[in-house]
Amino acid sequence: MTKTKEVVVVGAGLAGLTAAYNLARDGKDVTVLERYKQVGGVPEAHPAVDVTPMDEVALGRFIGVELGPSQVNVCEQWNTYVYGRKVQMDLTYINLKCVERGSHKTSIDYYLYEKCLEAGVKFEFGKHLVTQSDFAHLPPGSIIATGLLHEAFEALHIPYQKVFGYLGRGKTEKGNRCAVWFHDYTLDYAYYGAANGYLFCLYFAREPVRESEWELFKEKQLREQEGMECSSWIYHEGLVPTASVRNPRLFVADKILAGTISGMMDPFALFGVHGSLVSGKIAAIAHRDKARAYDLFKQYTRFFRRNLILKRILDSIPVTLKKAMLPVQLDFASRHPNLFKHMMTRFNKAIPGYTELPY
Repeated sequence: MTKTKEVVVVGAGLAGLTAAYNLARDGKDVTVLERYKQVGGVPEAHPAVDVTPMDEVALGRFIGVELGPSQVNVCEQWNTYVYGRKVQMDLTYINLKCVERGSHKTSIDYYLYEKCLEAGVKFEFGKHLVTQSDFAHLPPGSIIATGLLHEAFEALHIPYQKVFGYLGRGKTEKGNRCAVWFHDYTLDYAYYGAANGYLFCLYFAREPVRESEWELFKEKQLREQEGMECSSWIYHEGLVPTASVRNPRLFVADKILAGTISGMMDPFALFGVHGSLVSGKIAAIAHRDKARAYDLFKQYTRFFRRNLILKRILDSIPVTLKKAMLPVQLDFASRHPNLFKHMMTRFNKAIPGYTELPY
């Protein structure tokens, strides 16, 4: 147990804000150090719309914050395209939500920021802490929730995998919806999410992408199949914590990790919102009860290894075989919804805490 009343949280993303809010409610004097001038993550990558399975009622009760519109919106339509074929599926039972990210007042980041201010959390912006020395000088029990910054991963000797691609943004009046593509020129997968009038598109792979293939995706898939068009695009290189089956970790020396840097995400589909919120709460628990926090962390990350291995197996299958297999498999699943529901429920257990949070 850490007895000091003052707690430092590094990072004002979902995990850091959730941890800070819960610590403040526990009577701690919390200061959040954020490298940017605002909450909501990397400015170049936001605003964004993340689409994820989520039981927002259970999750909200667990983290102590009521969740719902406009931050968390029911996904009204999800289209899946597999090597040129549109697969119709009933996905209502997956509880897909469109979650707005960034610094806009309708985003979940800003919502949590306001909750933190109400609880008395102090913020210091423009604090660039990413080196070993930076972290070593933090007080014991400090929470590191720096998200997808490669400098922090390297400083803490946490392995990561690089990702490459393009981020697109725009506006739409089509409501809260999503589409995902698997194709030979969408090397990993591509998707768009829409919420609160904002459109966000991610075209990426865990290997360098070609501009010609991205252009093909924009024209043939995003525009022709979905009628969506982004007003701006940027090339982006990032990372995901999927370099090792041992990536999930709650503690590094005398510090507590939270969010993506702790490995609390599904390594297959890279769902990260749910895990970031859950890990923020666990990090706050760790400040007063390390054993209980560690038990929860291990419980909620126990399927990380399984889903990472499944992803590696899928990546090893030649594209020609994927083209033959995946459409047939999804067609079968669409005709047998009960079987597919059972399979997806088991698969999504790799999303930390999903279907397992206490009410």
